[in-house]
Amino acid sequence: MPKNKFSKYLGYAIGEIILVVIGILFAIQLNNINEDRKEREKELSFLSKIKSDIALDIIDLSRVDSIVAIYESSSERALQMLHEAKTVEDILIIDSLFKFNWNNLKVNRKTYNEMLNTSGIYILNNKKLRNKLSDYYTLIETNQEFIKEINDDSQEMNRNSNLDAYYFLVHEHGKPWFDIEKVDTRWIGDLNAPTTLALHRFYKHAQENINRFRLDTHKVIMTFSNELTNDIEKELQNRNYTP
Repeated sequence: MPKNKFSKYLGYAIGEIILVVIGILFAIQLNNINEDRKEREKELSFLSKIKSDIALDIIDLSRVDSIVAIYESSSERALQMLHEAKTVEDILIIDSLFKFNWNNLKVNRKTYNEMLNTSGIYILNNKKLRNKLSDYYTLIETNQEFIKEINDDSQEMNRNSNLDAYYFLVHEHGKPWFDIEKVDTRWIGDLNAPTTLALHRFYKHAQENINRFRLDTHKVIMTFSNELTNDIEKELQNRNYTP
């Protein structure tokens, strides 16, 4: 083959190779752009959904908070009356007033768990927001553990055998077969009686550690929740996200 033809064909071949390489690089770049766009859409979608989750948490916490506030006020009155109780009727009134809730703290973790399970938490560009999100759920978990421990302690106090006379009275009083003359009520009005002392310890623990701790916990979490939802909303606005 003449030298000039070989050089011509070689030039064509090199040109075609260059075009193929350019095409491959362009396709890779385009794919990277598409993948990055999908990741950014996924990131913003996660933020939007978790903002909705936390907004629902705030509504639920506010509802429970109102109930616990009523419990706290009513139970405070019951504790005061316990020191002055003299009759069976007094104890029955006190029992009706004393309220608390052993339910643990509940929040909606669906989106956050999905982010953790799919490594979605790591695609959040805003590191400050990512850390704050992690801090929020750590705060929830810490307080859930505290509430569980408090509930366990309270339930242990509730099982104190010295309370048997009290529970028998309030649970059985008014039933057709109930005869007050055959029930030991000597502990009523005796502040040193084992039943009265056990009842006071149980009531005080439930009031200070279940009702009041729950109120304080709700206040801290709702403050954090509102700050976090505001931060997420700002991030979504800055990124021009529309669901």
